[in-house]
Amino acid sequence: MESQAIQLDLFLDSRSVMLANEALDALVKRDGPRAVRTVVELRAEAPDYPSLRALEVLAHALTEWRQPTGDVAKICSAVTWLEQVVGPAARHAAGSQAELVLDAFFRDLADSARGLAYDPAQPKTHRAWLSLRCGDWAEAEAAALGIAGGTDIGDVLHWLCIARYRQRGLAAARPAIFRLAWHEPQRLASVVEELGDQLLDRAFQSFQHACDWESVEAPELPAWFPAWYVIEHPAVSNDFDYVDPPSSPARAAQLLTSIIELERQADWKRLIALREQLRALNSDLFSVYMTRRAVRYSR
Repeated sequence: MESQAIQLDLFLDSRSVMLANEALDALVKRDGPRAVRTVVELRAEAPDYPSLRALEVLAHALTEWRQPTGDVAKICSAVTWLEQVVGPAARHAAGSQAELVLDAFFRDLADSARGLAYDPAQPKTHRAWLSLRCGDWAEAEAAALGIAGGTDIGDVLHWLCIARYRQRGLAAARPAIFRLAWHEPQRLASVVEELGDQLLDRAFQSFQHACDWESVEAPELPAWFPAWYVIEHPAVSNDFDYVDPPSSPARAAQLLTSIIELERQADWKRLIALREQLRALNSDLFSVYMTRRAVRYSR
């Protein structure tokens, strides 16, 4: 009798899992009626199933979903609902497949946002952000580039960093990363973390610990990352897209590209003059530069 009871439990458990998986499949395929039927059957079969409530929330969300018209307020409300209600349910019920459930909703919103202007007060309602959220990298890049003056706006530079990296890798993203460092340095650390690139992460950590950086206020320190980067990787000098007029951190990066070229030419007179300009801009960066030169030429 005990063996039969165990077998019955296994059968019921496996059927519950099967029903939950079928519900998830219906959700991913956006088949609302099938999702609802399957969840109802799951509740009758296993009312204490761990993810039952989350699956009910998702099935209800899918059947009730109506793509909003191109209105900022409606899109904003939908984003909040997806982030606060649907998203947690999807992560609880679907785990690693949660984004498959959510992407279609955000793709609908991205389509609704087509043609809407960028609103700095509501950046999540712009097509670029919504396209990033559902993994449409090319659409996100195109939408970001369509924003007038966008390469001076932190949100837009952030979106370009992510979209370009996901499509073409770090080399493609570096110009936007550097420009973001100059325009919104406080945002750089979170973007580096979001990209998840090991080489970039290692470089950013090395930069932060290169010296004490006593001459720079902590919130502004990331703005000097591009200049430090060119010391370590001179070949990236073509990645710099300078502001006009340049900030001190951007000017330092520009100076370093010229300094490295003068080193190759052995033009010592001009080199000394530019080094003095670099020292005047940032004494800590100058010390890092000179230390690297001493190590390099002592080998």
